[in-house]
Amino acid sequence: MQATLQKQVSNWKIPEFDIYTQQDSELTTKDKFLKVNQDIRKQSYNKVIKLVEKTDEVLYWDGVFLRLPKSANKAGFADNRVYKYKNKIIDRQIHLGIDLASIAQSPIPAANSGKVVFAGLIGIYGKTLIIDHGFGLQSMYAHLSSYNVKENQMVSKGEIIGRTGITGLAGGDHLHYSILIHNTFVNPIEWWDKAWIKNNISSKINKAEEDWKSSPRNDTEFH
Repeated sequence: MQATLQKQVSNWKIPEFDIYTQQDSELTTKDKFLKVNQDIRKQSYNKVIKLVEKTDEVLYWDGVFLRLPKSANKAGFADNRVYKYKNKIIDRQIHLGIDLASIAQSPIPAANSGKVVFAGLIGIYGKTLIIDHGFGLQSMYAHLSSYNVKENQMVSKGEIIGRTGITGLAGGDHLHYSILIHNTFVNPIEWWDKAWIKNNISSKINKAEEDWKSSPRNDTEFH
């Protein structure tokens, strides 16, 4: 996927990140973009990974994860993005989620039940929510125009938690949706697939529960 650093786009979005570049007034628009797309992107990634380190040892989620209703895929997971300026490649990045677009400021349902572990701003992701679904499984919602939940709040699958937007490094109104398992970004498409969840996750959880229940356990008496 290719992206061109056009003057009208850079003049529109890059000023949002002046807080990170104002100490160096001599940076060109191109230099500012690269600082945001490289340095601030890395900082944003590190912040997300730090936020999802802690997870509840409770299985909050159940069944297939929900997708943003009536939305179109605008960018896929692990897309190799190539950024050009004046027909020259100036940067490459890997996309760690799926971009979904519907009408502007579309209501966003929680993909599954869980606990809100973050609600706030994260660099290139703008207004962001992260939900912990238990045992290291978390969903992330970015570029929001607004959200109506708070940290430590329990949410149910399908509950409206916010609205799509253009905050952060977003060129148009959409939802950046990510799934993480134990601090690692994975393909969200799999979690929209009922059969995949049954074959790869649910069946293994059920098997582990059955094995645990059927295993002999010796009670130990302590004095």
